[in-house]
Amino acid sequence: LRLKRLQYIIHFLLLSIMMPLRVTTKVLSFDTSSAHGSIALLEGEEVRAELRVHTSATHSTLLLNSVDFLLKRLNWKLEDLCLVAVGTGPGSFTGIRIGIATALGFSESLSIPYAGLSGLDALAFQARCLDGRIGAILDAHRSQAYYGEYESRGGKVRRVGAYSLFNLSDLERHICDRHLYIVGDTGKCLPGKASGWPRTIAVDPFLAAAIGRMAVSRRRVWRPAGSIMTEPTYIRPPDAVKNRDRKRG
Repeated sequence: LRLKRLQYIIHFLLLSIMMPLRVTTKVLSFDTSSAHGSIALLEGEEVRAELRVHTSATHSTLLLNSVDFLLKRLNWKLEDLCLVAVGTGPGSFTGIRIGIATALGFSESLSIPYAGLSGLDALAFQARCLDGRIGAILDAHRSQAYYGEYESRGGKVRRVGAYSLFNLSDLERHICDRHLYIVGDTGKCLPGKASGWPRTIAVDPFLAAAIGRMAVSRRRVWRPAGSIMTEPTYIRPPDAVKNRDRKRG
């Protein structure tokens, strides 16, 4: 217990050393886990510039150029940044890896902390003004959906249970007639419902801004540069892993 407390203290001492004393935190945030790719620059929780890229192409060819474009638009330099935040999925395995690797690269080269946050959490965070249970859905393709459930009270959102992967028919049964606010890829994953519960709430599918705001408000998720502690939120194992296990079997 004492060792854990010491590690916790050291972790936040490192963060306090890395964070300069500035009035506002300048944040680079991006999400490359789906076709709804986005990059945002924030001061505190205020979005100053944002770029959205809806494409099926790999984000690796666009990400760095997009960051450079936004920085120039605001007349910011890379050295002005205090924090880098990244979406960790679930979603495209390649996109997730590109995002996390890029975030770690910025963090290491600029000696600033980084934060990795789930896209499901970012969807639920956008509905934090509501009190009650929130169900967040992301399209997993193959007639499946990623799902996370949250409790929202007084503007604070807390995940309840683990992330899940559902067949669409099973997800529909799981949430049927429950007192839930549903956010995310509802159009693709769930049939329309005119009234009653659950209720669909529209939120922004481009998640960079929400991820940046979450990172600013949740300092406990920050990690110091050089600390390889961000794990992808895959939920479903990559095809390469499944093919390897199938061959071994």
